[in-house]
Formats: sequence, C-alpha cells, structure tokens
Amino acid sequence: MGRIRGTGWGWAIMAAVVLAGGALTTAYAFDYADVVGKAQQLAARPFKPQPRIAQLAGLTYDEYRSIHFRPTATLWPRRHLHLQFFAPGYRFVRTVSISVLAAGHVHRLRFRRSLFHIPPGLYPHRLPRSVGYAGFRVLSNSYHPDRSPVAPNSQVIVFLGASYFRAKGSHEQFGLSARALALDTIAPRPEEFPHFIAFWIRRPARRAHALTVFALLNSPSATGAFRFRIRPGRAVHVRVRATFFFRRRVYELGIAPLSSMYMYDLCDRRPWAYPRPAIHDSEGFLLASRHAVRWRQLANPARVHQFVFPVRHLRGFGLIQRDRDFFDYESVSMRYQGRPSVWIRPRGAWGPGAATLVEIPTPNETNDNIAAFWQPAHPPSPGHAYRLRYTLIWNGSGPRESRAQVVRTRASERCVGRPVRFAIDFQGTRLGRLIAARRLAARLRTTAPGTPISHVRLRAVAHDRVRLSFTVAAHRPRALRIRAVLIAGGRPVSEVWDYVVAREEPPMQVLRRTQGGA
Repeated sequence: MGRIRGTGWGWAIMAAVVLAGGALTTAYAFDYADVVGKAQQLAARPFKPQPRIAQLAGLTYDEYRSIHFRPTATLWPRRHLHLQFFAPGYRFVRTVSISVLAAGHVHRLRFRRSLFHIPPGLYPHRLPRSVGYAGFRVLSNSYHPDRSPVAPNSQVIVFLGASYFRAKGSHEQFGLSARALALDTIAPRPEEFPHFIAFWIRRPARRAHALTVFALLNSPSATGAFRFRIRPGRAVHVRVRATFFFRRRVYELGIAPLSSMYMYDLCDRRPWAYPRPAIHDSEGFLLASRHAVRWRQLANPARVHQFVFPVRHLRGFGLIQRDRDFFDYESVSMRYQGRPSVWIRPRGAWGPGAATLVEIPTPNETNDNIAAFWQPAHPPSPGHAYRLRYTLIWNGSGPRESRAQVVRTRASERCVGRPVRFAIDFQGTRLGRLIAARRLAARLRTTAPGTPISHVRLRAVAHDRVRLSFTVAAHRPRALRIRAVLIAGGRPVSEVWDYVVAREEPPMQVLRRTQGGA
C-alpha cells in the first residue's frame, strides 16, 4: 500500500464535445489510470449519493420483469461479444453512467425508451434528461442458445444493482453473485453498500473473445477504480484489478466478496412446506492456504454466524456447488444442479489476513444469506491507496491438486443434544489404491476435547471414492465444531472437512435483507 500521486485530469483532448446519435462523444486516450484518477479525486470530496428516480421505485418485481430489452437493439450484434442494457425501476432506481470506448473516443450512452418493450402505462412519459441505465449484460455467440426451457442462454455476465455482478459458464445458469467491496457486513453499525456509478466498456475487435470493462465505485466510506477483463467459455474467467481510496476507517473491510443462498441440504431437516430434497446455490465454502485446503459445509443457522479463518499465505477461496445430481434437488425450473461455483485466485501476494464466512438465517430461497470475503490483517488508512489483483473463475471447482475432495456430506441431525451420525464421501484418484493397501486412515478432532466419537468406519464405495462414517455424542449445550481429514503415511491426502453442529433453536422468521443484487 502507498499513496498514489495525482494522476491528474490532464488528458489530451483532441476534439470538442459533440452530441450525436444519442451519445455524448469525447475524444481522448482512456485507460485504467484515468479511472484511478477519478476515484482519487472523488475520495477527496464529501460523499454525494447518486440521485434516485423516485417515480420508478413503485414498480413491483413482476412489473419490472415485464420490461424487456429489444434484441434488435443489441450493441455489436455481429461480434462474438455484445451488449444489452437494463431499464431503471423497482429496486434499481440509482442509474449508472455507461460509456463505450471505440476508435479513441468515449461515447456516453443516453437512456432511450425505444430500446425496450415497456407495457403501456408502466413507465412515466417524462424522465430526467440525465437518466441512465440500471446496468448491462454481456452476451456471447459461442454459448449456442436455443429455445429449450432447460438450455443455457447466451448471457455471460450481468452488472446490475449496487456493486453486484454475476456470471455463468456456457453450460450453467446464474446463481451466486460477486460484489466489488463489502463494508461492515457484521458490525455495530448498519452495513454499507457501495455502488458502481460509471462504466466504460471497450469495444472488442470483431473476432475477440474477451471484453474489458472499467468501473468507478463510490460510497460514504470509500471510492474505487476497477478493470474487469472478461473471458467467457465453459468457465468464465474475470481478471480484476482494483484500487481503493478510503474517506474514513471502516469497522470491517471485505475484499472480493461473494453472496449466495443456502436454505437446506440433504443433511439438514427439511421444512415441511418444501417438498424438494435440497435448495441451495452453493453448498460449501472452500479455502486454500499454502499447506492445507479446508471445506466447510454451509448452514442455514437459527442465529447469525460469523467464522474467521486466519491465513498467512492465501492461495484462494470460494463458494462451491459440487452436487450436480438433478435428483438431489428435483427442481425443473430452478435447476440448482446447474448453478456455478466461484473460485477467487489472488494474483500477487495479498499478505496475511483472514477469510470470513457469514451465515444469516433465511426462511425461504429468495434471499442471499451467505457471504464470504477476505479481510486484510492491516486495513488501509484513509487517504492511502489500496491495490489488489485477483481472478474470479465461475464454474471453478477450486485449486487443482492431488488431494481428495469432499463430494457429499450426510448427517442424521444437525443439532446438539443427541448423537449425530455422519457419512462423508471423499473422491480422489489415489483413494482406491490407498484403502486397498490398508494405508488410508482418518483423523478426527472436535472443539471439545473428550467428546465421544464412536463407530468410526472407512470403506471404499467406488474405485475413486471412500466413505468415512462415525457418530459424535453432541451433548454439549453450545455449538460443536468437528474436523476430519484422510491421512496416509502420517500426511494429509484430502481436504479438511469442517462442520459445525449448532445448538437447536426455533427457526428465525426475520432475515436482514441485503440491498441491491442482480
């Protein structure tokens, strides 16, 4: 970290500002350094929120979904990657400035009603001249859309609401979201939601398969400059470069945050009103350091839970959906088995810090109740720049290595007060050979020394899969944390399975709702 010297506003303006074709056009060489300069100057001024379009805030969810962008108005339809936009309304009433970078010019796009199919009487006839779009989405011709209701569509990534964005691979559908920055998620004061206020999108070459997007972030506590390099495919890679400036100290700083939904799994008690076996966008939190890989099964707790995992040398973290079996969800419309995983891989050393997992109670499947992010051990001071780089891999399953993965967890009851029976499946190419040679063993630990663990059994269920089963006498009045890892020759050969058996309480009916979202 260090102070950035003024990048200045001394751009070489080569032409006067002209208004043509509904776009405000300015000619100068625009790059990431210009966005950093804007963020630095914005941080030196008092915070001023984006104005709200009050007359559009009354739209209901169904009314907003009835507004469709006209496909014939798609920007760059003959290129591999092209753009469509979202109209303001419903919860998305703070619009953003969207500009296109092409041929050395910056073209600012103005909102045009004619680009959308809007049901009669839904939109007011007059809107402020400065109104922009709510957000945009990137589409790819390589995703091969068709008319089947279960086929993947051609959308690659969507930026919509606060600083939220989400992507999906070519054979998946949208699920969890990423955010630019999380501030005071669990804090004595209300959570702060930064907003993107401007985007600059570089027009790709005709045969290009990647897209560059610049973004400017603003909030009462911080500003930020971003560069997103988006490459679609079966897995979408989003390379992020970010620089933050802080107006004031924050209580809890969350870097590279993710938001997802977990209601219940096959190892949880199913609510009586829900016939489906499992409902979740992500089933586990994965964390990789230099010496270990940890898998934490997610939960829908009775009270808010926050778990902090200190790490000195971070290799990556993410929210993962490993269960891809339709019959474990049995939902034709929601297709939870097709939701993407997201793996965050730092580029360069982030230094010491802690990966943080937050679980919030939810009574339904419509709320994001899971958050994961990185907290640096030494938060930046106001007036100084904080820089980082990382890659988000959508459809990523985590680090590629020889350790076996946890692929399934089953439990009899997920609460203390009675014995809990577990069955954990590990999958890896070496496991069948190790267990046949009687070289494979399991190491079990709990946060309460002396907790009885019995009926421990390790057996093969396939050539590359073994099942660890055991019973824990969880009679303690407080939550119990259990860890298990497979070892061979005294060394771990699998991820560390990490699980929390919580104290049984009545389900919480009120959820603190998150703002924004895509």
